[in-house]
Amino acid sequence: MSGLMLDAKALEAYIPHRGCNLIPDSVILSDDRLKAVSRTRIPVGDLRGREIFGRSGTGGVKAWSEPFLVELLALTGVPLVHERLAPSGQVAVFSMISRISFAKLIPLHDEVIGFATITRDRGGFTVFSTSLEVNGEKVIEAEVMSGAADLSLMAQARTRPLVKNPGGHPIDTSLFAWKLPTLRFIDRIMEQDAATGHLVAAYQYPATHPFVPGHFPNVALMMGMSQWTAIMDAAWAARAAFGLSGNVVVNGAIKREDGSEVLDVRDLILAVDGGLPRIASTKRLAFREPVRPGDGVLVDVTIKAV
Repeated sequence: MSGLMLDAKALEAYIPHRGCNLIPDSVILSDDRLKAVSRTRIPVGDLRGREIFGRSGTGGVKAWSEPFLVELLALTGVPLVHERLAPSGQVAVFSMISRISFAKLIPLHDEVIGFATITRDRGGFTVFSTSLEVNGEKVIEAEVMSGAADLSLMAQARTRPLVKNPGGHPIDTSLFAWKLPTLRFIDRIMEQDAATGHLVAAYQYPATHPFVPGHFPNVALMMGMSQWTAIMDAAWAARAAFGLSGNVVVNGAIKREDGSEVLDVRDLILAVDGGLPRIASTKRLAFREPVRPGDGVLVDVTIKAV
């Protein structure tokens, strides 16, 4: 595709991500700014694979973590709307990602090619049809809806930690030994009920988290894909606590202490691959409001066997 070629350095002017949070190596924007193609390859030893996106799959093969592949999808499309939003000081923010399906685990060090096409653009929202290919095979599809936000207004949001004693007990960290502690997004189990498949966990997003400096510049926010991973983590903990052995379907939300929703997740299929969790599909992720460093949230999930 001909058009505007943006390498990683040029992308800094189009995507409000920096450092390890800036996932694509390059993005090409079509002349009419309706289509984009990204290319990403994580070399062996690259910080993005070693500390953020990588996980082990069957036979110990390093693979991408599914939420960050969807982040890559979204970051393929976001540069298409930058030139329109920038004059007003706004940036694109994800409001909903739906109809997400993963064909299989994606080897970490293969080249991943992303595709995004604007299918609707009105009323302050832009909808993208997106997909990823590896070795000529389509491996992921999703629909991404992006809104716009004023960074200066987001910077004024107050920090809202959990103020009540969360109670409960610390999570069993051995359940998450396959990934770094900084990629685990629950801290405590507050309540659980095997009869209903319901579990509530707590998480405090630390100001020292390695994602903070790169998302966003000058207005740090918890990545939406980290929030999605928190739902995945809570579901994995619930699966173990309730003695389930196969795949599970998960519905859940991330909430403030006052009950207001941060993220709503519908019909996530959590599969097991090589003894580790893998997202096979998710019907919908709806992002309600941002989480700032220092904020505390509750991760509320209900699971059942597929």
